[in-house]
Amino acid sequence: MKLLPFNRLKKKRKVVCSLKRYTKSIAFVLSFFVAALLFESSVLAAPINLTPGVQLNKTKPIVANKTQSVNILNVNLNDPYTTIDLGVASPLTKLTALTNLAKQHTYENHHVVGAVNASFFHFDTGNPSFLLARNNQIMNLGTGAEADTGFMHVPAAFGINEKGLGLIDRYNLNMSITHHNQTYTLSGVNRNREADESILYTSTWRYDNTRTNSTGMEIVVKNLSKNINSSVGFGESIEGKVASIRPYGQTTSATIPPDGYVISAAGLSVDQIRALKIGDPISLKIDVDAKWKNAKFILASGPLLVQGGKTNMTIAPTSPRATARTARTAVAIDSTGRKVFMVTVDIKSGVSGGMTMKEFADHLVKLGAYQAINLDGGGSTTMAARIPGDRYASLVNMPSGGSQRSISAILEAVSTAPYGAPVKISARKTTEGNIILGSSAQFEVTSALDNYNNLLPINNQNITLVADSRIGRIEGNKFIAEKVGTGNVIVKYGNVQAAVPVTVTSSVARLTASPSPLYIGKGKSQKITVNAYDAGGKSLAIDQGLINWSVQGSIGTIQNGIFTASAADGTGTLAAEFGGKKVSVPVTVSDKPVTIQSLDSTGGWRAESAKSKTAFSVIQNGTQKEGNGAVQLSYDFSGTGTGTSASYLVAPNRIAVPGQPMKIGVWVHGDGKKHWLRGKLFDAAGKAVTVDFTVPGGLNWYGWRYVEAAVPSNVTYPLSLERVYFAETVEVNKNKGSIYLDRLQAIYTDNHSERYFTASNPPAVAAEKEWTVKFNMEMNKASINNSTVYVEDETGTRQPVSVSVTSDLKAVKVSAPAEGYEAGKNYQLVITRHVASSKGKPMTKDVYKVFTVK
Repeated sequence: MKLLPFNRLKKKRKVVCSLKRYTKSIAFVLSFFVAALLFESSVLAAPINLTPGVQLNKTKPIVANKTQSVNILNVNLNDPYTTIDLGVASPLTKLTALTNLAKQHTYENHHVVGAVNASFFHFDTGNPSFLLARNNQIMNLGTGAEADTGFMHVPAAFGINEKGLGLIDRYNLNMSITHHNQTYTLSGVNRNREADESILYTSTWRYDNTRTNSTGMEIVVKNLSKNINSSVGFGESIEGKVASIRPYGQTTSATIPPDGYVISAAGLSVDQIRALKIGDPISLKIDVDAKWKNAKFILASGPLLVQGGKTNMTIAPTSPRATARTARTAVAIDSTGRKVFMVTVDIKSGVSGGMTMKEFADHLVKLGAYQAINLDGGGSTTMAARIPGDRYASLVNMPSGGSQRSISAILEAVSTAPYGAPVKISARKTTEGNIILGSSAQFEVTSALDNYNNLLPINNQNITLVADSRIGRIEGNKFIAEKVGTGNVIVKYGNVQAAVPVTVTSSVARLTASPSPLYIGKGKSQKITVNAYDAGGKSLAIDQGLINWSVQGSIGTIQNGIFTASAADGTGTLAAEFGGKKVSVPVTVSDKPVTIQSLDSTGGWRAESAKSKTAFSVIQNGTQKEGNGAVQLSYDFSGTGTGTSASYLVAPNRIAVPGQPMKIGVWVHGDGKKHWLRGKLFDAAGKAVTVDFTVPGGLNWYGWRYVEAAVPSNVTYPLSLERVYFAETVEVNKNKGSIYLDRLQAIYTDNHSERYFTASNPPAVAAEKEWTVKFNMEMNKASINNSTVYVEDETGTRQPVSVSVTSDLKAVKVSAPAEGYEAGKNYQLVITRHVASSKGKPMTKDVYKVFTVK
């Protein structure tokens, strides 16, 4: 059965009526579309009314003996709140995915409810290929007419004219120059120059020069009064001055200035510019034919596919661009221009065969097109729609590349409707699963839509509930489960309502508790949540007040599920019981740090990079701070340009952090390169939490230093650690090096401190002791200073010592502070691995000398 255009339905009424008897169960009427079409086997699903003025149809017609996936956005411009707009990025050359552009252009009372890809564009520059204009202003001149095998053999466009109607037709740009009181008409814009032609070349030509031969003359014009691609209206004069002239016979073609243009003339057309000299004023005017004047926008594309209701393509039918079987996009209108439909066909093996250009044009005629124009296709073919209940338009077709291609411009179906009262709501329980007898449940409205499917703000305080008396009652706007069984809770919001199915059960198969195990600081409190499950492992809604708790050990007390730790260290167990099922929570009460990861090996970690080269390994040469090793993270940020470079140590399986730590600590052996050390955690709600171990540029030391990152107070515990990393945002500071990391730990108090070394019967020296460190080769003097060679006390405080190199470069003298070392204290002399020989070879590891002061 054919799809019957509206103007043929009267003649075929008997056939239609007969067919309706057999297809009554699936037939529907597109009340606002140009053709009140009957879809037979081509209908994949019922049409989706995106708004009263825009409808999405997903169809599966058979074309060329192949199943096709065809999506249609039907747009009714008769609707007072429905319009079509041209969507572009800012800047125009910024290629962007269609759904991202649609989201960017959605705001209050301006909702992009449907969109398709539109303009052809140049991958290398991002420039649209052809003319774009908005409100009579040129946005992009683009390329002029092409050969008959090209998309733009006949310049054509789609737009919304000054009457607000869709228009698909040819267009003509009328271009002229005026100088020395004479006006001359130009032959074309941004295309190859032929004999006896004068061509205008602008920066939207895809090349940086005119690419013309030597048999012509060219003038380069600069100092324009207006930007030719952003602020010039049709018919306005653009004043400029001749900056240079390429004479006849010169083999190199003129370079197109970004802030100007070139007039290239050959043969008889040279007379148009022969009189011009460098410095002469010249005026350029670009106009468009009357039917396109004052249009809301003009989007040039091609070829035309349908003209006057018949397939009539303005491209050679044998062109490879026409015969290719691929994904395609088009926009079409009816004879009045009030009905517009945007159409895509996909290509995907076993799902959609794709179409040639003629097959596509023929199909558009069957859909009722009076005029239709081809848009960019292939990997660019993309359609998005705002499905009712969503705030933004989402992808509804299958891009041939597997994901959306970033593109230049899109066509948008826009709803400008004011927000009205809700006419449809969705509601749910705030807890998952069936409800345990005696428990309660709250309900919320998850979405509220008005007549135009606008997503309305929700105030859940304004909902009312009605319960099925067979299973429970409503008390304080909360459902109380009183009887085992199944029924509904009616959620009312305004003048609309939704029924939410509810099942009440008394059967519990298993209990769990969270967090478990529990590590908690002395005197701190923690809420323990018990979760219940049925025999199938599905979650059950249970009131925490129904749980019976007990405490084993002198660890604290629990009331209403909130555990308060004792004031002393201890270990024990919390036991929860309900319905004969039990669960235990091991508890440790302590303020001592907990090691999250010893970092003795690379197991459980991987390296990742952003604008960097990153590698990681383990050192076990004695330089590690403790244990059997430390992780070495090597990086190379050099030559990566602007933007943030970063090297990451990542735990693919996030590491659980027990309890409620206030800080995360880590030992870091720095390389003095002044980068930014950070970490990333995730809280119980799945929210990423970035923490700072240093300020930007703060990783500025050599040797070991213990650093801590504060955990924000508003996180939801428990936490998990995903990565530790360092970053560089300043391009001139992008270099390479490596750091060591050792012992990551969770800190539960404000005043935690770490000992930097342990002294076991160290030698006693005078307070004015000067140390001499000898080497077996000459050293690089520049690598030795009081950052790479230093003395620190047990808290890590570095002393104001003086460091000098002997004249033979084979020894370093470390002089005591001016006031001397403090009597009775222990210190450590450190020669870091960053001390290097005169040949640039660094030490293999740090060297330490612990001493005490008499």
